Amino acid sequence: MVAAGLLLGEIAMQAVQNRLSIDVGHLRSFRSQADELISAAEHPQVLFLGNSMTRHGIAPDVFEEEFSACTGVHPAVIKINPDNTALADWFYAYRNYFYKLEQAPDVVVLGFEGGHLRDRPTLHPGRLAQYYCQPDDWPELCRYDLKTFEERVSYRICSVSAMCSNRDRLQRRILDMLIPEYRDGSQQLNQRQTHLAEQKLPAPTYHRLQEFLEMVHSQHVTLVLVAMPIAAPYELDPELMQVIAKNRVRLLDCRNLPGIVPEMFPDGVHMTTHASLIYSRYLADQLSQESVPTLSATTSSMHHHK
Repeated sequence: MVAAGLLLGEIAMQAVQNRLSIDVGHLRSFRSQADELISAAEHPQVLFLGNSMTRHGIAPDVFEEEFSACTGVHPAVIKINPDNTALADWFYAYRNYFYKLEQAPDVVVLGFEGGHLRDRPTLHPGRLAQYYCQPDDWPELCRYDLKTFEERVSYRICSVSAMCSNRDRLQRRILDMLIPEYRDGSQQLNQRQTHLAEQKLPAPTYHRLQEFLEMVHSQHVTLVLVAMPIAAPYELDPELMQVIAKNRVRLLDCRNLPGIVPEMFPDGVHMTTHASLIYSRYLADQLSQESVPTLSATTSSMHHHK
């Protein structure tokens, strides 16, 4: 009876998981989005990689319009922005949907804040198992993300079970119905715990970022790191700046972007529509100035390679 119940639950989850969360539908669209972007060979291909900050911050139609106005060239744009993620997740998304398939966009814009680029295990190993990773990612996962026997067993189960990999979403849906303002309260508690944990961390390291940079550079992709604006000020780690300088990566510092004020972040991190318009236009202006002079040559060589 237990086995039958689990099987029925798994079948039900497979049928409704896209409706469980907007983010689940987005996770399941990675391959189709990547293929769609690469198929637009006649346009500059721009991938925005990040989390929900990028989802709220980038207005693709505004970016495309401004970029076209500046250059006379219409770009193809997609966003890969799974919720509550950082480099630990973005690394595998790019590796499995672009790098391993020997397909590459012309430009990758990676938006981050605070500790998003530091060496840390993923917060969602179950989602990596179900939506991001492949069997040959196992050594990398064990090195960075799955430190214990329990984590590795859980990962294996999640790789074949959508119900297991999304159990936190199910829990949140149920508790939303039972506890008033559960979502807001849990988010505040998580932010406090994260802040306290960061105070106890040793000096940050950036080994996985270095691997990501080498992967992107090997495909001759133009990479732009963007320090995104949020309501509260934050500093950039000196160690991060050293990695950026060593690899000659372009950094756009948008932490204090003119026209964007703290009141435009209702929850402290996600932009309002007005802030998103300012931010998207600014990035389009900057990328048109810095990327376009080399973009045609890069596009030509990469398409020839493909």
